[in-house]
Amino acid sequence: MSMQDRLDELIVALRQHAQVMSAPDQAGEAGIEAFEALRRAAAAYGECVREQTHWDSPFAELEEDSWEDSSEELDATSEAEQDRDLLVVSGTWTFEVTDRDAWSRFAADQLESATPALRQLSGDPAEAASALLSHDGLSAWLGAHGVALLADDWTVRDTEEELPEDDPEE
Repeated sequence: MSMQDRLDELIVALRQHAQVMSAPDQAGEAGIEAFEALRRAAAAYGECVREQTHWDSPFAELEEDSWEDSSEELDATSEAEQDRDLLVVSGTWTFEVTDRDAWSRFAADQLESATPALRQLSGDPAEAASALLSHDGLSAWLGAHGVALLADDWTVRDTEEELPEDDPEE
């Protein structure tokens, strides 16, 4: 099925969901069905984007449940932590690796004091990023400036496929 067909299905599902949910008190089973149809249409569109363009789905972060409410994290803090100033930072950074060798050398240099397991890098840029995030150097650096890392949650992804080049004639 074409990307345009998947987009059309997504728009229909989105409109149906909006129509049903315009009266949330009366939505009932129709609301559940509209919700599920919308999720299926979004997933199908995202899969089509991945297959046809080799780019990630525009819904990838939603699919990974990365849009969790940060208030859930705050609810899980202890009473002692409630009395502290907490700084919760979340976001997504996308980097282009323009020189794999330079990136690997940098990661290896930064990990000199790390455990031997972290120093064994294969040259994969995502592995280097993962090792740097696993190393506790960030916590030590922040601690010297009045911040203590209480928890962290991160993922590193490498597409292992080259992204399509922009065609200047399009």
